[in-house]
Amino acid sequence: MRTASRAIVSLTASMCTLAFAATASAQKATLAIRGFEATPAAERAAQAAGSSNALAQIIEGAEGQMENALQQTQKFQIVARGNLKTILKEQDLAESGLVNRLDPNTAKSLNLAGAKYVAVLVVDGFQDITDRTTFEDQLGQTRAERRMIQLSGVVKVFDTTSGTMLTSTALKIDQNQLDKIIPGVERTGRKTDAILAKVASELGSETALSITGAVYPAKVLAYTLGNITFNRSKATGVVPGQIWEVMHSGDELVDPDTGESLGREEISIGWARVTDADERFSKAVALVDRGIEKGSIMRLRPNGLPDGIDPNGRASGSATGSGSANGATSVGTPSRGGDVSGSRDASGAASTQAERSPLRLAVFVKNLADNVPANSTGILENDLIACFSGAGVSMISRGDVMNGVARFAGESDNTGGANPESIDVERALSDQASALRLAELLNADGFVVASISKYTTSTRNFNDPELDVRSSIREFDLGVAMRVVNGRTGATAYGDMVDARSALRSNDNLQQTEDPLGDLLQQAARKICAQSSSAMRAMRGPTGGQAGETSVAIQLTASGLVVPNITEDDSGNFVVGSSTLPLSLEGARVYVDGVLAGTAPGQFSMRPGTHRLRIEHGLFTPIEQIVNVREGSAVQNLDFAMVLSDKGRADWAKNIAIVEALKNGEVLRESQLELVRAFAEFLRQSSVTIDTSQVRNLNIGGRSIWAQILGE
Repeated sequence: MRTASRAIVSLTASMCTLAFAATASAQKATLAIRGFEATPAAERAAQAAGSSNALAQIIEGAEGQMENALQQTQKFQIVARGNLKTILKEQDLAESGLVNRLDPNTAKSLNLAGAKYVAVLVVDGFQDITDRTTFEDQLGQTRAERRMIQLSGVVKVFDTTSGTMLTSTALKIDQNQLDKIIPGVERTGRKTDAILAKVASELGSETALSITGAVYPAKVLAYTLGNITFNRSKATGVVPGQIWEVMHSGDELVDPDTGESLGREEISIGWARVTDADERFSKAVALVDRGIEKGSIMRLRPNGLPDGIDPNGRASGSATGSGSANGATSVGTPSRGGDVSGSRDASGAASTQAERSPLRLAVFVKNLADNVPANSTGILENDLIACFSGAGVSMISRGDVMNGVARFAGESDNTGGANPESIDVERALSDQASALRLAELLNADGFVVASISKYTTSTRNFNDPELDVRSSIREFDLGVAMRVVNGRTGATAYGDMVDARSALRSNDNLQQTEDPLGDLLQQAARKICAQSSSAMRAMRGPTGGQAGETSVAIQLTASGLVVPNITEDDSGNFVVGSSTLPLSLEGARVYVDGVLAGTAPGQFSMRPGTHRLRIEHGLFTPIEQIVNVREGSAVQNLDFAMVLSDKGRADWAKNIAIVEALKNGEVLRESQLELVRAFAEFLRQSSVTIDTSQVRNLNIGGRSIWAQILGE
């Protein structure tokens, strides 16, 4: 019965955890639009040209169009910044005591959604040009008007939590519209005014695409047999035929001079062409695959494919590692033997058993802030125990901790004596050996130590005539230093400073004076509980072992180098054929992450993740490439084409002359055969051979001289 009860409690806690994780992961990014505007210079130019109203109409319309486009992406929550005074008045009424505060529909004071991102569009150029003419047609004198709108601007997206700019994108729009007025027709309005709505729509759409791309880069949802499904729809501008580059998100880039984060390194791992744009997602075929996987970032490349990428290429890889990737072959050392799947199953079972065993944690709280009441330590301790117990952790009481200290202390620095108990425990947990002994006595997997370090108040006065808002806000800040001590090693597994904050708003209509300390202690307990989760999981021991290695095969071809096929006829003569044979390379040195791993072609064992490859060959320019190795049992193939170096080109030109001089259908004389054999020896010594991956049988149509000489 007890086992069943524990299982139910564990299942309930797990379901709560999963529900919370699902809610957190589904939360949309909050975005504030601070308004579209034109630069003073653009406004003056529009005014001088008499087109101020047209500019204002476009800007006002574009803002609504952009909000609509962002809403269609279903990725953003647009936070309210207009009519703020009306919203605050309703919140004041909710705090007055006249409204049921337990009603879930009641407005919450000081709970306005924050904006993690702020978008700003500035129009810096505007031209409204109208050409008019009169011409003779079948109906007589016809008037015609062509109106052109040319607009340029910059959309900027800022991360408000760091104050850094995520992106700055230049936008240019050029639209025109023609209108004809036949004889006898009088018109009061301008039909070409419709162009203003078209420009506003395009401006709003382009702005929304820029914002979405900065906050939520397009990502691969699935990758199967060379087919990519990614999270962009036709509503966001995806159309068949577009070229997208596939990127792997690498390490964070930090400016060594300023310490400013410059974003993350993006490493090219593939190219793709869009084949279909749906209402919810789009599909593309991979042209090049150097490690495409689920979650890879995709960037639209309006300029198309770079030089050297075959537009007709087709990859065949899969994110699961079940297919071969176009553009990859393996390198190196033989794969390790042994039943990898069996070892994973065993470690996975051990991990599952460890997860089922509840952790035993001892919680100790102390108070270092003079203005915090002494009973606050007990309140924080109880809140922590309640939070951890709800997560399926077995808690050890404060009394057990103190008794444990007394049992092992003896006549030492840890002896209680006249010192406060908190000092005893602090000394025990500061000494690794003492912490291990205390954990042994308490049968504890670890300790959570929380110290109330500060409790401060401050007042902020806000007066914004533009928003028509005036408030005095009193803020409360509780700081708790916490650390998690591993009971197996005695080392600190995790440490951090937790801040809990609250605020009370007052104005002419509302005065609030209560002390929120109790709520802050509960808030701090929840944060400590949440932030300790990873450290607690580590205390359970290994969770299934590290990921295995993947066999990566590397194949090398000589870019643009071919030789004519020369075959022996029935009379024993060697005849120059019309077909050509591609060449491949052998013996190229392969460095993985700066370490020589072997020679290509061949297979190498690599851990899943990104690796830096360098491939060197005597005749060819070295290749440096970042590849993303996928986890899986299937061999991941990588193909690379190498280009002759300057020295290699000179050697090749000197030796290929005799072969290039041969004509189709020519029967070789003995002197020519000797020169061909000398060229073949040059290929052999240079570790260059016939690329048999593209030639099924060298001896079709007669025995090939290359097969004889090179031993194919």
